[in-house]
Amino acid sequence: MLEQKHYDVVILGGGSGGTSAAIALANTGASVALCERSQYRENRVGEMLSPWIRPLLTELGQWERFIQSGHLSSPGIVSCWGNSQLYENEFIFNPYGCGWHIDRSYFDHSMAMAAIETGAKVFLNTLVVDISYEEGLWNILIRQDGKIRSLKADFLINALGRSQFKKGILATERIYLDNLVGVVQVFQSNPSEATEDLRMLIEAFEGGWWYSAQLPKGKAIAVMMTDPDLLPVKLNDLEAYWKKSLLTTLYTRERVDLWHPANKLHIYDACTSHQNSFSGQQWLVVGDAAATYDPLSAQGILKAISNGINAAQAITSSELNHVKLFQDYNASLLSNFAMYTSEKRLYYNQERRWENTTFWKRRSGDYRNLVNTV
Repeated sequence: MLEQKHYDVVILGGGSGGTSAAIALANTGASVALCERSQYRENRVGEMLSPWIRPLLTELGQWERFIQSGHLSSPGIVSCWGNSQLYENEFIFNPYGCGWHIDRSYFDHSMAMAAIETGAKVFLNTLVVDISYEEGLWNILIRQDGKIRSLKADFLINALGRSQFKKGILATERIYLDNLVGVVQVFQSNPSEATEDLRMLIEAFEGGWWYSAQLPKGKAIAVMMTDPDLLPVKLNDLEAYWKKSLLTTLYTRERVDLWHPANKLHIYDACTSHQNSFSGQQWLVVGDAAATYDPLSAQGILKAISNGINAAQAITSSELNHVKLFQDYNASLLSNFAMYTSEKRLYYNQERRWENTTFWKRRSGDYRNLVNTV
């Protein structure tokens, strides 16, 4: 017989948005199940947290857990953008102190464990097989370790990130504003060779821009951000192109020279996109499943956690009119996305040194011109 269990809320996806929603909901006494496809063993991108992470984690009751987890504090961000000089953005005057460089997989796993401790049921190594909505209830079929389970829920939160559920009721339209990708190299640095500069470094170049940072546990990362059609067609040529592009930088290459590659290059999707709707009948979307931000903004994790908290509040509000609350949630995410794209356009337009090259032409003027560039 198929095992069945009813929850107030089922959350699909165990990233920052999903786990935050689970913690916030469980804190109110709601019964919550969270389904995560992985066991948090793979590398995940998203390594920088601004000082504004503190009030969010404090609201969830997770700040003390965070500061005891070995994350690397960072005094600020330094950038080479618009000219060859370095611009320093120090966190010293921020009321919440320093920023942080994190091991993203460890952070997400820690949040999932916190959700369990708060009272949520977390299914790891779990795939969503089917989703339907009938007679006021969500029916979710999941597969964990070869076993099929049936979950029922009054509310559903989609926190699946960029990898959406492609069929059925959740297969809504997604709008893409660009095709940005990151070419990632993770490094292992010896303590004697590690750079003393713990700030994130951002540096523009002809074909896009770079970011690099020290990470916890002696690791480091350097990422080349560009458009996929500007990369070599053959993967075998990717490493040579990455190194050639690195040599054109003024500052990034200096710190990367101190680090030793720990794995092969890999490419990840970093485009700006959003769902055409963030809420519907008894469902909400959070985090990257709702909207994806350019890594330049350094807002991805904070946005996801904020979404998770706000989604939980909309579901557990004492007001009976969830339709109105969900509409307000939808409007809030749309407003935030519009503000983000406006700020992003202004920042990209500050870089004029290569304004006639393909990457930078695509990011001049009206940001909507970036759609379907490949």
